[in-house]
Amino acid sequence: MSVKEKVKGFIRKWGLLEEGDRVLLGLSGGADSVCLFYLLLELREELGLALRVVHVHHGIRTEADQDVSYVKKLCEKEDVFCYMFREDVPACAEKQGLSLEEAGRILRYQDFQESLGRWQKEECEIFKEQYVSGGQICSARYKIATAHHENDQAETVLFQLFRGCGLAGLRGILPRRENVIRPLLCLSREEIEEFLRERGISWCEDETNKAEDYSRNKIRCRIIPYAEREICRGITGHIGKTAEILREVEEYIRKQVREAYRKTALEQEGIVVFDIISLQKEDIFLQKQLLFYGLERILAARKDIGAVHMEEILGLVEKQGNGELFLPQGVRIRKVYHKLLLFREGEKDTLLSKILSENRKFLCGGRKPEIKMEKIDLSEKEVVKARFGLQKFSEIMGCIPQKEYTKWFDYDKIKMPFSVRHREIGDYLTIDGEMNHKSFRRYMIENKIPVSDRDRIWLLADGSHVIWVPGGRISTYYKVTDQTKTILQIQICVEE
Repeated sequence: MSVKEKVKGFIRKWGLLEEGDRVLLGLSGGADSVCLFYLLLELREELGLALRVVHVHHGIRTEADQDVSYVKKLCEKEDVFCYMFREDVPACAEKQGLSLEEAGRILRYQDFQESLGRWQKEECEIFKEQYVSGGQICSARYKIATAHHENDQAETVLFQLFRGCGLAGLRGILPRRENVIRPLLCLSREEIEEFLRERGISWCEDETNKAEDYSRNKIRCRIIPYAEREICRGITGHIGKTAEILREVEEYIRKQVREAYRKTALEQEGIVVFDIISLQKEDIFLQKQLLFYGLERILAARKDIGAVHMEEILGLVEKQGNGELFLPQGVRIRKVYHKLLLFREGEKDTLLSKILSENRKFLCGGRKPEIKMEKIDLSEKEVVKARFGLQKFSEIMGCIPQKEYTKWFDYDKIKMPFSVRHREIGDYLTIDGEMNHKSFRRYMIENKIPVSDRDRIWLLADGSHVIWVPGGRISTYYKVTDQTKTILQIQICVEE
């Protein structure tokens, strides 16, 4: 199969290009980008593509001026428009504390996106009517093409593997990420150079690719050639195929994670809340993936957060009691009984408390709640039957309100006036028909109320005897029974 047919098949398989696409090629002048340049020129007629080029001078090599000249002449010869940029990569790297490689990559992609935006804006003016009428030209048709190839893929996978990574790292360079496409990932460096030699096309050599100052260059210049000679021929192709399989596996797992996430977590204003009981029902591998996914929801990038942090979070989940972890990028993980909160530093504690209160339903914090009371005298049977639509007075027990903040009590058992207050030492509830007591402190522990909220919960109390915990339970002693003569209906005025 020819190089062109191989690349066309790869483009079809991954849906990289469609008829009428605008393609901006990052053209360095090296063999890989020059190869892609000529392949896109040939495909331009077949697919009706529009092609432009962007070249970035990184301000590192003295020979880079020759690359600029080469690219300009190449574009003039083939009548292709070229955007030119000159960046001071060393200064950027020093200022931001980055390697030259990383700083160069960041600046390159900034220039690519800027050029693409300029192209799109220009055509938007030209084809304004088509935009307005829903024509073919839209932002999705503008794409950036880079010339990463099979050898780059192998270097990336090995580099990630040596550093330690998960599936996302082992899947390597993606054929497509958002509007960036890599049509040459199916070709080896040898195939690229052979394609150019057969056509008598020259290219520029970047001597820094042979320098062993960078880890990737050591992999490129030492490890891969040694493995090719001594272990297995075609190693870059084999690694590329493995990366492709892992991409498929990773995509399948992502689908499972998204489905499980809907069952185990909720999001509110930048905070992810996992239900620990639901989380722990999942396989340990899926638990870790869910945590990673939750972090992705609150972070722009997952940089510096890895497997070791997942182990720390799962350790926090497993241990008794509450706790908190501090992760890179200002991430905080807080365990509050059966809830696990993921959020960035700076989120207001009032919001965190609000989320926890919503999950518990206890009336917590704020000013003293307003209550409404109404006495219902059961001796007036006809009035009561008419009010509740009863046929028989014995059905009155079925009318007890089930709302969280409206309850009935046996009026004659309450020493009026009762108080609406926060907890005090010695508070207790009656917990069963035998009139056994439980301290309110023990009740809060069993209901997993955070220590920070325990002094903020509102109670209705008859001395030290807790009548009702709004949102929680009623003390058995005060419940309506068949012996009740007068009902006291109490309603807490909150938004339900």
